[in-house]
Amino acid sequence: MKMENINLFFFVIVKNITSFFGRIQLTKDSLSEITGLLPVIGYGMVIMSFIDFAYVIFPLQLQNPEWEINTITALTNNFWAFLIGLGFIFSRYFSDHEYDTRLLEVVFLRVMRWIILLMGIVILLFAPLVMLNTDRILKVVNNRIVEEQNNSLEQIAKVEQVLASNVSSEEIQLLARNINVSPEDLKLPTPQLKEKIQQNLMVAKQKIPQEAKQAQRQQKINRWKNSSRTVIGLMIIGLTCIIVWLKIGQAHI
Repeated sequence: MKMENINLFFFVIVKNITSFFGRIQLTKDSLSEITGLLPVIGYGMVIMSFIDFAYVIFPLQLQNPEWEINTITALTNNFWAFLIGLGFIFSRYFSDHEYDTRLLEVVFLRVMRWIILLMGIVILLFAPLVMLNTDRILKVVNNRIVEEQNNSLEQIAKVEQVLASNVSSEEIQLLARNINVSPEDLKLPTPQLKEKIQQNLMVAKQKIPQEAKQAQRQQKINRWKNSSRTVIGLMIIGLTCIIVWLKIGQAHI
């Protein structure tokens, strides 16, 4: 009797678990009510997308390559929410919701179709603009790096000129501290300290051009990496917009 109760207990547990994870049959009306929420969510996403677009675009800073690239990248990242929202809105035109479609929504769809095409064309035109601006920014960054390199080399040349003249021990000590000579080297006699300063300057003169080239190389990699991602995103979004335009046209709404 006790064994039967245990078996019955486990049987009930297994049955309940099976029922919990099992399939249920929903009525057509229930599914229609659930999917009817999609257009509501879609309108909210589209409205918020336009607000985000305005927030990103304004205030305008045209002819500023850095701003243009950052703005296009931000628009690319936010555009998917806009497309998903449109997809939710278009779900209202499925056969299950034909009875709930309003004339205003049909007009909205027809107008939005051409807006989507225009946006797709503009987005595709953004791709060469991103590449052009990336090249412009790299030129500015490289010029800035070269300018910093030249300034550093000029400072080293001035220090070398000072060392070549008759300078006192106190001035040599001051120069050594300015170029961050180690505390141990500061205790060296003046002739040896002077020689140590010259060695450090020689190392710095060799190191500065190498660091400048490395900085230019790293800037080039980072800039083109980010721009390539943006260009690929623009191409995908632009083609998606054109395909959506074609599909809506085929629906003959």
